[in-house]
Amino acid sequence: MTLNQNALFQINYGLFLVAANENGKDNACIVNTVMQVTQNPLRLLVSINNQNLTHDMVKNTGKLTISVLTEKTPFSVYKHFGYQSGKQTDKFADFDDVTRCANGCYRLNRNSSAFFCGTVYDSIALTTHTLFLIDVTAADVVSSERTVTYDYYQNNVKQPYKPTAKKPETTKATGESKDADGAPKNSYVCKVCGYVYEGESLPEDFICPICKHGASDFEKI
Repeated sequence: MTLNQNALFQINYGLFLVAANENGKDNACIVNTVMQVTQNPLRLLVSINNQNLTHDMVKNTGKLTISVLTEKTPFSVYKHFGYQSGKQTDKFADFDDVTRCANGCYRLNRNSSAFFCGTVYDSIALTTHTLFLIDVTAADVVSSERTVTYDYYQNNVKQPYKPTAKKPETTKATGESKDADGAPKNSYVCKVCGYVYEGESLPEDFICPICKHGASDFEKI
């Protein structure tokens, strides 16, 4: 077991890939909250959305691996793990730069600066997320690449929402005009996770039910 304390320098204000394995099936999701709670024993706090399959796997097995993503991580990685459902697919089927840790969960190599392997010590269920308190069983620095921050992701990695090139249509039932991708004309997309809010206007105090970001992180479609 390797516990490299230098790995802890990689987790401030970053974006992370949380991987889990259950009954031979692998899945992972992008999260933006990983915090050190105690030093001895080394424990981390990880927040995972309740609607994600990875959340259910971690809850059922009590095991996960956290890969700290780097600035060089391409948008395709975020799109694959953050936007696509893993209920019918194996999220790691097309990835060759992964290593399976002692707890059975994958970690990224090429696109991570550090990783943490651990087991769930305790959890707190909130309305939309669960806070998992993790006992770290292994940790190490993977590369010297700079850890990606949320601001860097927004300004340099995130690609703008682009609807498919179809003509607008009008529903027969309501006569409501819809945009190219089938979303109502007056709708807003979350720039963080892609959630679409359908409505005439977006409330100023609206909170995304998926990633918990506010109205300022939405743009009109």
